[in-house]
Amino acid sequence: MRNRKLAEFWQVAIVLMAFSMVLMAALEYNTGFDLKIRNTFYKSAKYLELPAVVLRDTVESIFIISKGKEAFLEEINLLQRENIALRLQLNKLREQQDEAIAQAYLPSQENSNALRAKIIYRHPGWWWRYMTVDKGGKDGVKRGMPVLSGENVVGRIFLVEDTTSVVELITSPDLRIPVVVDDTRDIGVLSGDGKGKMILHYMPKDITLPSDIQVTTAFAMGNFLPGLLVGTIESLQEDMSVGDFTTYKVKPNVNFSRLRRVTILEVM
Repeated sequence: MRNRKLAEFWQVAIVLMAFSMVLMAALEYNTGFDLKIRNTFYKSAKYLELPAVVLRDTVESIFIISKGKEAFLEEINLLQRENIALRLQLNKLREQQDEAIAQAYLPSQENSNALRAKIIYRHPGWWWRYMTVDKGGKDGVKRGMPVLSGENVVGRIFLVEDTTSVVELITSPDLRIPVVVDDTRDIGVLSGDGKGKMILHYMPKDITLPSDIQVTTAFAMGNFLPGLLVGTIESLQEDMSVGDFTTYKVKPNVNFSRLRRVTILEVM
């Protein structure tokens, strides 16, 4: 009880002192003692309000940082949208470039008719075996027609519907093509490995083929024209050698990851 009365006494004293300081300041009553009391009071008040000042500054800093973060995130979103637009533009330019290259390397119209087709589907489970294009029997497509990208072999027509066709790719193990090694003129058979590469069979064991040698179609067979580019020698497959013959891994010339359009040929 005594402590409570003492606390109330000091509260009243502080209020009266503050009121007297305000009154003397209003009446412009200044003495040395008065100035000292007021300075002491102001300093005490300053320390009392210091936590509030710190809290205010902290809140303002957080607000400024928050606004800066929002502006930064907005700038990131803007850059991402610009990046997507540029990527779409780049893809369009690449398609135009591929189209121009394909047109430049089309075989002579005296030997074949060419039909441009767009790839519309590739099943993930048959990624390196088949793909579907938007041209079919109504467009004159027939089973066995070679399919190219520029001057490079993509595969051949495997199944024909009215408006679509399925292309069997050169990376399919079921597709076999007679080919010739350009530098040595050795003839062999090329088949896919089902994993994005191809295997060249029946190469003489006594001759080692260096890498990067071009492999082309050997002669007109199954509607394939001779001299079409297929791929390049990548490495020797010693574990697959049989008798006097050995095999090589071949990398296709076609970039199947970027392939969007193809050319279907009808050999005359």
